Amino acid sequence: MQRQNNKVIIDKFCNHYCDALACTLGEFIDIRDSYEDILKLLSLEEAETLIDYAVLKNKMAGVERLNIKVPLPSLGVKALEKYGLKGSEIISAKNYASLPTSALIGDNNMLDIENLLDYSQELLSSISDFCARADMPICISIGSNLEEVGRLVNGYNMSPVEVLESFGFLDRKCLVYGLNYIDKDDQKLLKDYGIMSVFSPQDDALCGRGAINLYNFIYNDLKFGFSSGKCYNIDMLFEGKLARLNTNNLMHEGGLVTNEALLGALCENSEAKLEIELLDAQKLEVLFDKKVYLKDDGYLDLLSKVTKIATKIKEKI
Repeated sequence: MQRQNNKVIIDKFCNHYCDALACTLGEFIDIRDSYEDILKLLSLEEAETLIDYAVLKNKMAGVERLNIKVPLPSLGVKALEKYGLKGSEIISAKNYASLPTSALIGDNNMLDIENLLDYSQELLSSISDFCARADMPICISIGSNLEEVGRLVNGYNMSPVEVLESFGFLDRKCLVYGLNYIDKDDQKLLKDYGIMSVFSPQDDALCGRGAINLYNFIYNDLKFGFSSGKCYNIDMLFEGKLARLNTNNLMHEGGLVTNEALLGALCENSEAKLEIELLDAQKLEVLFDKKVYLKDDGYLDLLSKVTKIATKIKEKI
């Protein structure tokens, strides 16, 4: 981070997990309870349009590295290349055995387990073994709500992170998100394995989930980053602001989350930079009130197409 006159110069952002359907159709429809039904209504061309729009929205928000959850394999990689972003496409692990070979090889693919409770022990073991053989990264959501934590503890007689350890996921290239209801012992276990933890403050707020306390992650030097999750508003600085507010409210004390810690977690370490205007007299905390918006000539055309897709889906669900 540099400050030059009335500008702050920072690296572009890294969005570790963005759901393409939620990022696009979520502007128009509450899709959380209709996700699977919507997938059945989309043509290949419509899915491609939605993914393009999701990637473009991230680019315009100053994101340079993006992990994008896609409804169909290969379209995410194609969109990332089209708009010049780094990152990976994320594919549901539920049907990984039936995915084409092209979706299961290369450095731009990741599997996704959104809820451990949706998978049998046999399938989890199979997925873990596959990720080891293919050296394929995996995203796993744990601890998003108390019910999930309680069922995991009752079913496995282990904490959520211990469940991941028992299946060998922590030995893989693993990205863990959710994390609203895991304790200090689980946090320590994540640190011991060097796992990247990912937080989605806006998504949590929209779903009414518990707020993340970043203080323990910073104090104990855990690796963490941010994502937009299933929120359609791509604003990475706001993700950082919410994380700071949540932590300060939980700890009843301000100043626990520094600008350096937030920007280090938000930004991609690259040569690509963002310039954000800030008056000389303003403190750096004001930076997180700003919104990055980079213009793109193709935005309005894609928005029009997505609006038509959303209107069609509204009439059918």
